[in-house]
Amino acid sequence: AKHQEKEEFTYQPMLAKLASSVFDDQEWIYERKIDGYRIIAHLDKKPKLVSRNNLDYTENFASISKELGVIKKQAVLDGEVVAENKDGIQKFQLLQHYENGDTAINLKYYVFDLLSLDGHDLTELPLLQRKKLLAQLLLKYPSENIIFNKHILGEGQKLFKKAKNENWEGIIGKRASDEYYGGKRSDSWLKFKLVNSQEAIICGYTKPAGSRNYFGALVLGINDKNNTIKYIGNCGTGFNDQSLKELYEKLGAMILVKKPVIGKVNQEKNVTWVRPELVCEVNFTEWTEDKHLRHPVFKGLRDDKNQDEIIKETSDELPIAEEVKEKELSFNGKKVKLSNLTKLYWDKEGYTKGDLIQYYDNVSSYMLPYLKDKPLSLNRHPNGAYQEGFYQKDVDISHLPSWAKTAQIHSESNNKEIDYLICNDKASLIYMANLGCIEINPWLSTYKKPENPEFLVIDLDPDGNPFKEVVKVALKVREVLESMKITSFVKTSGSTGLHIFIYVATKYDYDFVKDFASFIAHKTHELIPGITSIERSPSKRKGLIYIDFLQNRRGQTIAAPFSARPKPGATVSMPLSWDKVNEDLDMNEYTIFTVPEILGNRDDPWKDIKKVKLDIKKALSHLG
Repeated sequence: AKHQEKEEFTYQPMLAKLASSVFDDQEWIYERKIDGYRIIAHLDKKPKLVSRNNLDYTENFASISKELGVIKKQAVLDGEVVAENKDGIQKFQLLQHYENGDTAINLKYYVFDLLSLDGHDLTELPLLQRKKLLAQLLLKYPSENIIFNKHILGEGQKLFKKAKNENWEGIIGKRASDEYYGGKRSDSWLKFKLVNSQEAIICGYTKPAGSRNYFGALVLGINDKNNTIKYIGNCGTGFNDQSLKELYEKLGAMILVKKPVIGKVNQEKNVTWVRPELVCEVNFTEWTEDKHLRHPVFKGLRDDKNQDEIIKETSDELPIAEEVKEKELSFNGKKVKLSNLTKLYWDKEGYTKGDLIQYYDNVSSYMLPYLKDKPLSLNRHPNGAYQEGFYQKDVDISHLPSWAKTAQIHSESNNKEIDYLICNDKASLIYMANLGCIEINPWLSTYKKPENPEFLVIDLDPDGNPFKEVVKVALKVREVLESMKITSFVKTSGSTGLHIFIYVATKYDYDFVKDFASFIAHKTHELIPGITSIERSPSKRKGLIYIDFLQNRRGQTIAAPFSARPKPGATVSMPLSWDKVNEDLDMNEYTIFTVPEILGNRDDPWKDIKKVKLDIKKALSHLG
């Protein structure tokens, strides 16, 4: 950030305590919790913007300073500066990369309090009176990016429901008659979060693994009562290539030999320690019994926070990890018994079977359309992602729930009829997850028309190649397809590759589709032979990216869109728009913990996948 050194100012921001039970009370007002940098704006001859830890952000947030300069009043405002993308969505991490003049990022200042006006201190006035004066002031000087943060009186539960529907971070409740207690965390202001978050001190980082560059995870700590830094867990998700590189460069200038944090650290032998100065914020699901963060996701650096003020943020009702081992759920009357929910499925990360089931519960509405009527080969991992699993095609009908749907299909290899499970509803999806099906593997055709696939698939399977090379090959495949005016859709495999889907709408049988997929693979290989192969034998394609067209055969399966994978980090096979397939793409960003939130904040890039059917004859005619 381009902020100046610390400087002392008169006003310190009033802080809110964390609470978890939203209530209705006519003596309280409720407003949106803004997800940005807390800024006190001093307006006089020239505006001065000051952060919570007294850093001067006037220059860094020059566009806000300029708009505040229009206000011809001596005043002190309290609010939050946020960054919005071109779609108007608030993104905290954009503040990390904001540079003045960047037209793709728009800064806004949401103002919610007035501390001084015309030289008169207002902090002892009741909140509602201060808000009224603030609204009148901003009304006189209308601005597109200086916004009065609206509130409602008494109806906390109503606003919290709106917050859920609109994917806010949460809401703030404030006692309407109270004065402003600067620099204090008071019961007069309460924050109700939809997503748990915690500020943490970065104490080190682990070595990268797989396709990840720079570092694997951040080692996090908080200040405890003994003025020492206590370990609270590692955070390895929430980064992209840019944030990984920027953080790595900053941490590289802060390396320590001595461990700065108290407590046994996960992967300690692989940790590089750093001076405990940088503060970040992470989202997480809960505190574990050993007082570590469960499933932390990096949100961004907090240049506006001091290291010495970072402590555990708690409320009496903040969720604590529950040892619920068994329970029964009902989906439209279909009961599913769940067992061993606390069993570790990703033991290195601490992720459980219950976490996997919760993920499939969250994404079922997005995933089920791609599973409808398709036979499933159950890839079961009852002992977790890092233990060998097994495939089960022929299910024992006598052991299935009475409501479970199956289809009998002839197996050419076994020369007999096989009972396949069909997953057309959430109950079936959750039932499979409870069986240990970490990943969901459907056929490309339905049981109603098993000889004719619904999709053609090109599977890019690297042999240790950098992921940027996989991206390069995927774009070449798309280039080949576009030369034939074929519309295609792409997703991460959730492992190391990419999958390219084309809708063929059961128009052709498997042999015909496979032959056309082979044609696409050969054309692509001709364009980029140095890093690709169409050899089926792994021994003949070492170090090359296999353009696999043989998935387009009867009985073959491929990880479904949104399927979790038994891979490090609990990664997910994630549908993407083609503009995301570039050098910045990191499939490790898509996990069972990040994907549900991502889905709530984007348009579906595959929503039109069944609107354009492939006509192979017409496609070939475009080649001349």
